[in-house]
Amino acid sequence: MASEPKLQSQGGVYLFTWQDEGIQIRVDRVHAEKAGVYAELLIRNIAPGVLPHIHGPVHFNLISTQSRRQLVNHLTEITAAPWNTIMEVLSYVTVQAHREGVEPINIAGHQVRERSTMRIDPILENHQPCLIFGEGDSLKSFFATFLSVLVHTGQPTVGLYPEPGRALYLDYETDVDTFWERVNMITSGMGTPLPEGLLYRPMLEPLADEFPRINNIVMREHIDFVVVDSAAPAVLEPNAAEAVTAYFRALRALNVTSLTIAHQVKGIKTDFPFGSTFWRNLPRSNFAIKADRHDNDVTISLRHTKSNNGRRLPMMGYKWIFSDDDVVVTIADPRQSPDLASDLPEWSQILNVLDQPKTTKQIAEETGLKYNSVYQVLSRDQTTPISKRRFAKSSDGKYWSKLYKED
Repeated sequence: MASEPKLQSQGGVYLFTWQDEGIQIRVDRVHAEKAGVYAELLIRNIAPGVLPHIHGPVHFNLISTQSRRQLVNHLTEITAAPWNTIMEVLSYVTVQAHREGVEPINIAGHQVRERSTMRIDPILENHQPCLIFGEGDSLKSFFATFLSVLVHTGQPTVGLYPEPGRALYLDYETDVDTFWERVNMITSGMGTPLPEGLLYRPMLEPLADEFPRINNIVMREHIDFVVVDSAAPAVLEPNAAEAVTAYFRALRALNVTSLTIAHQVKGIKTDFPFGSTFWRNLPRSNFAIKADRHDNDVTISLRHTKSNNGRRLPMMGYKWIFSDDDVVVTIADPRQSPDLASDLPEWSQILNVLDQPKTTKQIAEETGLKYNSVYQVLSRDQTTPISKRRFAKSSDGKYWSKLYKED
């Protein structure tokens, strides 16, 4: 008789471990056909000092007694183990799990994980997909690499507080040398060594097609955070609803925090990067990124365009100061850049120019907003309770000033 196996399962992959016997079997690509329920098995020896590979990958019918007998006979010739019991338990558990699917959860008895709800507070929620989109040359990939480093180091900085974990960067655009250079510059600027265990994988096929291989990496390496750079090649047809939903199904099955980078066509201002509204609906949180470039530094803004699980965050800003060997990231105020400030809410843009009382026309000229838009914002403000008003009107009705100092 074999001992009781330990079972790990995720996204249709089942990993059985018989610790006493030193046997581990991975079962994936489970699917039903007319002749049975088939899967791919990879059988390994995990006992110390022994060659790990035993058998496979092998295509195996989980409900065929004959197939099971043949495989048991073959395995018995290779190594001594209670293969009859092992294969019986493996076949039964896998078939039942495949046919029954995920069991419903009784919420009254559910115990929430004793861990932070955020992977990187305040921008990335644990086990949820996030999307960052923007025009080219806006530091999207650099910022995603920066977040990967924060997860691995667990080092809080610039108002971002990471929960330590392991990251996997899936790259459709550059190469490992470019990624290494970015990580090296970021860690040099932070004064920390290159993070051990930060994983990089070049990608060619859509994520949904690569899912079994990526899922195996996530399970084997205990990955907590996955970056996909970038969305269009990862989906192949980013304007097709079916392709987009397949992509997010794959992300969900990985059961990790994920960040997808997407390019937005220049000059088009929407709250999602492509034609399909699923890019807005399926991520739990979306950010638009924008850059203001100078000679040796770049200031970027993050504008929170969607939040499923809470209030939207105010616009955030980060200044990237580049040298030949490193990059230093600091907090920046996006209101100090006219280009970035144009993405702030209209009321915030108006407050930003009210360093002294001004007329509606002067406010419109300085903010670049239309006169009618400024007039409407100011008029609406005066109809709210005085405790919620942002603007004060002069006694003659000509000038506007701040009612309070904005944080």
